[in-house]
Amino acid sequence: MNKFKMYGFLLAITLLAFTVTNCNKAGKTLVELGDDKITLGEFEKQYLKTVGNLDSAKNKSIDDKKQFLNLYINFRLKVKDARERGLLSNAEIQKDVEEYKRNFAPTYLVDKEIVNQKVEDLYDKRKDEVRASHILINLAETSSPQDSILAYQKADTIIQKLKDGAEFSELALQYSMDRTVNSNKGDLYYFTAGMTVPEFEDAVYEMKVGDFSKKPVRTMFGLHIIKLTDRKPRTESVRISHILIQDKRDSLGMIIDSVGTYQKALEVYNKAKGGESFEGLVQQFSEDVGSKATNGDLGNVERRRLAQPLDSAAFTMSVGDITGPIRTPYGWHIVKKFGEKKIGTLEKEFETIKNEYKKTKAYKDDYAKYVETLKQKFGYKILDEGVSFLRSKFDTTKGIADYNLDSMFSAQDKEMVLAEFDGEKVKISDMMNHLNINRDFSRMGLTEQTIRSIINSSAEGLVLNKKARESNLEKDEEFIANITDYENGLLVFRIDQDELWSKVKVSETDIASYYQSNKTKYTKADSTGKQVEKSLDEAKAEISNELQQVKYKDSEKAYLDALRQKYPVKIYEEILSEAYQD
Repeated sequence: MNKFKMYGFLLAITLLAFTVTNCNKAGKTLVELGDDKITLGEFEKQYLKTVGNLDSAKNKSIDDKKQFLNLYINFRLKVKDARERGLLSNAEIQKDVEEYKRNFAPTYLVDKEIVNQKVEDLYDKRKDEVRASHILINLAETSSPQDSILAYQKADTIIQKLKDGAEFSELALQYSMDRTVNSNKGDLYYFTAGMTVPEFEDAVYEMKVGDFSKKPVRTMFGLHIIKLTDRKPRTESVRISHILIQDKRDSLGMIIDSVGTYQKALEVYNKAKGGESFEGLVQQFSEDVGSKATNGDLGNVERRRLAQPLDSAAFTMSVGDITGPIRTPYGWHIVKKFGEKKIGTLEKEFETIKNEYKKTKAYKDDYAKYVETLKQKFGYKILDEGVSFLRSKFDTTKGIADYNLDSMFSAQDKEMVLAEFDGEKVKISDMMNHLNINRDFSRMGLTEQTIRSIINSSAEGLVLNKKARESNLEKDEEFIANITDYENGLLVFRIDQDELWSKVKVSETDIASYYQSNKTKYTKADSTGKQVEKSLDEAKAEISNELQQVKYKDSEKAYLDALRQKYPVKIYEEILSEAYQD
């Protein structure tokens, strides 16, 4: 399907899970195309996908929106023409659509069954940020029963000491195996949902400020005793400028004249507080070369992106405040806060959180659990004879990357069944298709365990597709809309290739004539570096490409003009001005 990537925004139309405007406004007719229409809501979805985020969409000029709308109208005209002419029944297009359905259905199903709810849960948690301390007791996931008993006994001892009134920070210094404990006394500073492992995160968000865990929390890192020290509404980012007065160091890197450096920073701070131009003070005093060019502006900075003392000040101070001097390993900072950004709405944050979640171990675990539940429901089982056959073909010292699977297995071999579930079969051909996409097993030694893992992995898509069929996704409105969008992209591609580009003919005479009229455009550097004109032969390929583009545009314009006659277009520009307005 790589051939369709050239149509970027046309083929990558993705349904958003939530509308960005209220239903009444979204349903307003923006464009009439013959007896069809484009609503304001449809335009907003397509444009949002193109510009990337809601803030950008809101800030774009009306001219930018008009330009995109004209492109989208052209797209919809081509789609309308193609559908009315029955091009969708083309066998090749139908084959592509069916392949897309098979590949897309599992993804859509997993999003619907798992991801969307997780995103909503994460969003609700991310409204707040938390600050916690912990005491870590190392315990590997593969630890022996005896090691586990000892670790839990130690955790119980620490929890009892906390119940008896001991200071958490002192116990952290005494017991914690976290390598940072000597510098932070167990304090993990501020974080929000999605920034740590799920077991730890869930425990923290269930606690009240001041509480400590009454049972150790088990994670992949070991056992944790946790104390929640703060929880408050989250600010997503702050915008600050700073003036840096660097420490003076000797040839060995040791700080010298620290008092003098502090006094200079204090003097600059007093000037700023006294009303002198902060930008002017940046240019006069700041030793941060990187930010000096922007008058000290560090841009929008998220939590934990700065050294902790600077981060703490930036997220505590009010907009317009100036504070300092603040000590960090880089020197002394005077900081002015220009703005802050609160967490956006669920509609705005949904895709970002979704993409982040799908990169986490939590998603992998949730996905694996879901697939395993389906396998149990469908009575999935691996067939020993299939495993034995593959073991006879593979060398345990080699990986999949060492084999040419297509030539290795005969047509009959490819029909061999490796696993079964509820009347469905996983064949060697399915395994081969899966391994063409999934490279996880490329270099793993092909032991029996690895072979079974490959079969299990190869079965996932088939199991999910069966569940998708049972769930009647073909009747799901969002699923249908996504498939329709994909069909539309294929139809436009077919028209462009078969009916527009096929008419583009550039002759030798065209190229020669264009060259004579425009030869000064085509130059090259000679042996002395001087720019000289290219010969006709040297410029031929470049001219041919230019002329093809020109003739394509002419052909497309004539085609679209004819469509506009056939399907009259009326644009309601006053409705366009309402796009992304709250």
